[in-house]
Amino acid sequence: MTEDKDQPNIDEIMSQVHVCIESSHNEVVQIEAVQYGEFLDKLVEMSFKMGVIKHAPLTVQKVSDYNVIVVGNPKDATFSQAEIADLKQYVYNGGGLLLLNDQGGDPANKNNLSELAGHFGIRFNTNILVDKNARSEEDEQLIMIGDFLNHFVMRGIERIALKSPCSLEVYETTGVEVNAVAFSPPGTHEVTWSGQQWVETGAKKHVMVAVAKYGAGKVVAIGTTRVLSTLLNKKHGFKAVDNEKFIVNILAWLVNREVYEKGKLKSVFVNVSLKPDLYFWIENELKTNDKFRDFNEIMNFAIDSLKRGIEKYRKLQGK
Repeated sequence: MTEDKDQPNIDEIMSQVHVCIESSHNEVVQIEAVQYGEFLDKLVEMSFKMGVIKHAPLTVQKVSDYNVIVVGNPKDATFSQAEIADLKQYVYNGGGLLLLNDQGGDPANKNNLSELAGHFGIRFNTNILVDKNARSEEDEQLIMIGDFLNHFVMRGIERIALKSPCSLEVYETTGVEVNAVAFSPPGTHEVTWSGQQWVETGAKKHVMVAVAKYGAGKVVAIGTTRVLSTLLNKKHGFKAVDNEKFIVNILAWLVNREVYEKGKLKSVFVNVSLKPDLYFWIENELKTNDKFRDFNEIMNFAIDSLKRGIEKYRKLQGK
């Protein structure tokens, strides 16, 4: 295939995506922590550049260097009103924000993450979720989830496993498009912080993952940091069930954006789930056939051929 001078290099575009592991508020998720090694390896595999902010305060100037910011449960630390305003502006300008809290929500972790999330129509509940049908006491706080809204971040996902999560609430907020996209089984029990003590408040279906669009940017919220962690127990953590694919989908959605050059739309980056046999066939073609430069050329050629075939068929059918 002849090289199109106007065709952007997607690998180059991806290498320009910068992900920040926010660490200036004593977050649980830290770039140097060994339990997050496989998550960070996945970022490298996706050709993302990684960075870290270690010193507060967060400002629009600091965070604007990054396409995605991961805030993994600040412990005993809160964001100032100025920082919250700047992070809100960052999202409005087109930034992606991944917010993770842990069981008990803000009071148990002594943060104000819900105050930040609230600007996007999301609240972390002050509860602990329990599966009383678990086979062992160790698994009581392991919530297996298979009830999803049809959304990009849940594409190709059959099950995710969230360990020791709090649930979420979503509510209408002016200028924000917010959705709950993953739900616990209806019989999931909760223990809620009353302000003085933990009280069991019954069983119901809970919101477990929420997404929001604000301005040109996006937000994803999850009630546990353990989904990024690689633990000895493979029942939960980054490598459990479809958790890794789930996180990849989230990152792809957060950076999913139109690419313009000189005011002209050149490409749209999307995450595509391929069947294994198709993936390995494409990989072999790239090794043995110099007609195509990369996955992107093959995918665009295949979809363009399908498009032209369908259009020709419709003309023949008089549609």
